[in-house]
Amino acid sequence: MKQEQDARVGILEDDDDMRGYLCMIIRQTEGLQIGFSAATVAEACALCRNNPVDICLVDLQLPDGSGLEFVENIKAISDPKILILTVLGDRTSVLVSLQAGANGYLLKDTPPNQIRRDIKATLDGANPISPQAATHVLQMFKNSPDLTATPKPKTLLTEREKEILVMFSKGLSYRETAEVLSISHHTVCDYVKAIYSKLKVHSRNEAIFEATQMGWINPIV
Repeated sequence: MKQEQDARVGILEDDDDMRGYLCMIIRQTEGLQIGFSAATVAEACALCRNNPVDICLVDLQLPDGSGLEFVENIKAISDPKILILTVLGDRTSVLVSLQAGANGYLLKDTPPNQIRRDIKATLDGANPISPQAATHVLQMFKNSPDLTATPKPKTLLTEREKEILVMFSKGLSYRETAEVLSISHHTVCDYVKAIYSKLKVHSRNEAIFEATQMGWINPIV
């Protein structure tokens, strides 16, 4: 029987086997219990409203969007620790996740005992990062001693595409952006597809991050 002081863990993972594996790790770890287990962003967003958790294990690639959309949603209603657990070890995925509020970043080949330790370390205020992911963070600081410096743009966005990213960076939804710019919701969706294609990203947070890095929009302070 779980004790009330056990930390509650939310799991967002679409692969059934991986989700079951993570649930097993949580159940077998003293001091942890499962708060919720979900396979989609929508399901996780619905569950987290009635199932408060202390930490969430979040995959990035999901059937209905990016795990960072869930992070944005749950951060608006509570403040759990966020530990990304993904197969993606590329620079953009790592940096945009940390910028979105993730407390740690692990790859899925992390051994189970290490996952246990990193969950508890994150709850205690640490920021565990897999070696491959840490390489990108260190490289960013090595190559950018002045983090306010803006890299030269490699891909051009239209003025309208930049306006849409500015709206998104302020937290506006697709529909709100359409209203502000006096265009249709479908037109916004078309622009977003073009932005994702040009920047080679898969979520709003990634697009905002890349556009900010390239100096097309100003970071929110």
